[in-house]
Amino acid sequence: MFEHLAKNRFWFWKAMETYGLGIYFIIKRNTFAFEPPKPTLLDVLDDPPMIFMLAVVGTLALVYSLWNLRTHYYKPLMTGLLTFVWLFFMIAFGVHDFEMQRYVSFESMYAMFVLGSTIFEIVIGDD
Repeated sequence: MFEHLAKNRFWFWKAMETYGLGIYFIIKRNTFAFEPPKPTLLDVLDDPPMIFMLAVVGTLALVYSLWNLRTHYYKPLMTGLLTFVWLFFMIAFGVHDFEMQRYVSFESMYAMFVLGSTIFEIVIGDD
C-alpha cells in the first residue's frame, strides 16, 4: 500500500482536498446563503447530499491512491469526477462572488488552482 501511495501521492492529496471542501461546508454552514429576495440553486450546494457526494468522490480518489486499482475505466472515472466536482464548485464560487458583488474570493481562487493542477496532471501525468 505504501508503494502505491508513493506513486499516487498526487491523487491522495486531491482526495484530501475534496474531503477538505466537504469539511469546509460543514464548518462554515450556509456558505451560499443569499438574502431573502434572491434564493438560487447555489443555496443547495452546501447541503448534506452535496457534502456526501464530495465524500464519495474523495473516497474514489483515496481508494485509487492507496490500492492503485487497474480495473476498467476506474482512473478515467475518478479523474473525471474530480475534475467535474472542482469545476462545478469553482463556477459556483465564482457565481456567488458575482452575486455578492465582490472580487474573486479565496474559495474561487483555491478551486481554480486545484482544478488547474488536476487538469495538468491528467494531461501531463505519467500514466
